[in-house]
Formats: sequence, C-alpha cells, structure tokens
Amino acid sequence: MRPLLLGTIFGTLIAFVWHLVAWELIPWHEKTMLTFDREDEVVAAIATHAPRDGTYILAKPGAAMLAGIRHGVPSFASFMIIQVLYLMAASFLLTWLMLQTSGLTYTRRVAFAAVVGLAASVMIDLPNWNWFGFSGAYTAVNLADSTITWALAGLAIAKVTR
Repeated sequence: MRPLLLGTIFGTLIAFVWHLVAWELIPWHEKTMLTFDREDEVVAAIATHAPRDGTYILAKPGAAMLAGIRHGVPSFASFMIIQVLYLMAASFLLTWLMLQTSGLTYTRRVAFAAVVGLAASVMIDLPNWNWFGFSGAYTAVNLADSTITWALAGLAIAKVTR
C-alpha cells in the first residue's frame, strides 16, 4: 500500500511541475495553435449560434471540430484543481501498473512509464488528428509531452515500486 501511495504522490507532483514547465516556459504548445482573424466577431458568432457549452462539429465535409465554453471560463484555480486530480488518478494507475510488473530494472521501469504515457497519447491524440483535423504539429507536441511527463514521473514511481 505504501508504494502505491508514494508513487501516486510523487508522480503527481513531478507531472504537475513538468506541466507547468511545458505549458508556461516552453512555447512548443502555443506554437502549434492558431488564432482567428477578427476574434471578437468569431466570439460573438459562437455566442449567438451555440445554444450551450459543448463540442461542436461543422456538418460540411472537411470542416473542423470546435470545443467551446459559451458562458465564460471557470476560474484558473478550478482548472488547477482539476489538473491535480487527473494527474493524481493517472499517477495512481501508473503506479498500480508498475507494481504488477516484476523483474524489471529501474531503467526498464522508467521506460515502461514513458511507453504508458506514449500509449495514452497515441490512443487520444492520433484519433483526434485523424478524425478531427488536429494539426500534425499539435499532435506531435502532445505525443512528446505525454511521453516526457510520464517518463519523468516514472523516475520517482520506479524508485518507490522496487
């Protein structure tokens, strides 16, 4: 029980710190995102034509998907709390998975964590690229970020799951 708890705590902390670095200090995510011309007009059109918060898809062939929060964005603190909770759930699951392995060296356990991160991103980001037109650059950055996140968290998780 102790390795599961420690792996969850340390994995969460490391993943959270990496996300701060990856999103606030390294401009790679922002460089893959575009902005609208005449953004005020786009916001007004969405507010007028989107009846509620949600994910919308344009019905025309080749059109893109758009996610939107129509009635304002929750507070920054609420985003951070949700992020910590999902990182905690992911760290718990990764720690549990690592505890199911046996005979792996420390290095292989870290590699295992990195591959789990990559696999999770492959399952989410590649379908979004394929079906919804997410850019190749955006997808590549997410694949790399997820792999790095869980490799770094794996450094601590592998240590406590010996």
